[in-house]
This record gives sequence, structure tokens and C-alpha cells, in this order.
Amino acid sequence: MVKVVYSNSNCIDIWNMFISQEEQYSSIPLRAICNVSDFPIESDKLFLYNDADDYYEVWTKALLKFDSKYFIYLQEDFVLYDKINDKKIDEYVNFLEENEKYSFVRLMKAGVNLSDKLISDKLYEIEPTNPTIFGMQATIWRTSDYIKLMWSVQEKKWLETEKYKEAMMKLGMYGLYHYDGEKKRGGSHWDSNVYPCIATAIVRGKWNMREYSEYLQPLAKKYNIDLNKRGIF
Repeated sequence: MVKVVYSNSNCIDIWNMFISQEEQYSSIPLRAICNVSDFPIESDKLFLYNDADDYYEVWTKALLKFDSKYFIYLQEDFVLYDKINDKKIDEYVNFLEENEKYSFVRLMKAGVNLSDKLISDKLYEIEPTNPTIFGMQATIWRTSDYIKLMWSVQEKKWLETEKYKEAMMKLGMYGLYHYDGEKKRGGSHWDSNVYPCIATAIVRGKWNMREYSEYLQPLAKKYNIDLNKRGIF
């Protein structure tokens, strides 16, 4: 399994923080999708796209290049602030391997009207009818199902639209979310003790100090980032 981070040059100011925290807190191989070759990763681990390229085709081609049966979906502002639980992540990958009914494991509780149906240790079901069945959070995906979803929606731009939910309902895709009694943060998501990351560090183009100031303040100091340049949300 690999991690795949999707990024764009308009987030260049967070790259060093993201990569450095990854190196400190995770050993899972990282791959990247970006519109410029400046992203700080080896060229053979990078998939380059043009801004005019269709979003769904970019993901499809990138995942075929990276050639991994499972991957963890990431964005560059999903910044780790503690060590990930490798043992639990391996357990979740094995669960997907043994249970083809499920397409993904969301690595935190996130969404609305979520089921409290416990399927396995710390794993709860997200049924296809749930309004937040699709979410751009840190998630272990079965690669073939993610590609199937991309081609079903054929979204041209990077947007979290209703089309994904509708497609997943048609495809009958079930998912799971991890929850271990973690603290709620924000309106509809919780912290994660299996994948402790900021989700998300940037909101509406500004630093998400409203929800993550306790992490972003010291990280900005550590990586010499002027929060005022981007602005504070």
C-alpha cells in the first residue's frame, strides 16, 4: 500500500511542512500528484498533470502508474502531528482484503447522520444512502473501486460534489469509518488516534486556526511560515 497526496502549486507554502511531518511520523511510502515538478518528492514517485486535465482522468492515470491495490487518499494540508498507528492501518487493509463488500476505510469519524453499526473493532459502517458516503478525508481506498467511482462521476474539476454520493449510491458502495471515542473537532469531524492529522489545515484559502491553532501555531514557527501571508480563517 502507498499514500497518494493530491496537490497544486497554489499550496506550495505548505509542502515543506507536509513532507517533513510525513517523514517524522509515517513510514508508509508516499506518492504525489501535482501540476508542477517542484513538489519535494523523487520524480519516479510523482505524477504530473496540467491544470486543464480532467480530474478523474488524472487520478485514474496516477493510480495506474503507482500500481498499488490499496492507497491512502491525502491532500497536502492533511498534516500529521503525531505518529500514525501502523498496526491498526495494516489491520484495516487486511479487513478490506477479506471483505469485498467495503470499498474504503475513513481513518476518522467524519460526516453527518453516521451509523453506529459496529462492524469490527473500532470500525463502523457507512451505508450507500448516507449523505456523506463520499468525503475528501484521509481514507484507505481499494484502488479499483476508487477508479470505478472516478469513471462513474467523470468530474472535470477538483470539487466535492453531490455527484459522488449519487454515483456511490448507484454502485452500492459501502464504507467504514474509524472511531475510538476521540474528541470532536469542528462541526462534523473528530480527531483520529490511528491517523492523527490536521483535517484540514487550509479552509477557503486561509489557515484553519479556528479548529487547529494548537497545532498550526507551533508548526508555523517550526517551519518559518508567516500565517499572515495566506491569512487566518
